[in-house]
Formats: sequence, C-alpha cells, structure tokens
Amino acid sequence: MLFVNTRELRLKTSEVLKKTDKGEQVIITYRGKPRAVLQRITEDDLEDYILMNHPRFSAKIKQAYKESLSGETTTLNELMTKTKEKLADV
Repeated sequence: MLFVNTRELRLKTSEVLKKTDKGEQVIITYRGKPRAVLQRITEDDLEDYILMNHPRFSAKIKQAYKESLSGETTTLNELMTKTKEKLADV
C-alpha cells in the first residue's frame, strides 16, 4: 500500500495511476492524515461500484439483511406471484 500526499498526487498523477493499474491501493493524505483511497476500477466494475455505493440501494440491502435475520423471508414463488399481480394492475 502506497501513501501519497496531495502535493505529490498533483505533481505525479500519472505515476500514481500507473501504480493502481498494477493493483496497488493508494492512500491519499492531507496534512499527514488519511483522506481518501485511490484504487483501480475497470469499465466492467463501474456499474457495480456505483450501485453498491448508492445510498438507497445500500439502505435496501441493510433492510433486507435485517429482515432475513428476523426470519421475514419471501420465497421466489411468492415474489413472482406478487410481481405478476402488480403487473396485472398496471
């Protein structure tokens, strides 16, 4: 793992990005304290990254997890039936 301050990042951006291309994560520091992480992302990973970091999606995942822990689950057949009913109403 590489630590780079904001000044070094500004002056050596392409070199830092080359490090991420090799799989290295870069910690960006500001005034000696960590502020951000820079890591490689591919076009294929972009949609997943955006989705997983979207606040509403994240909230729904947390809610579903809590429901599963409490036993509030729905079978696939129940879900399909509810979906068909909703589509029939449209």
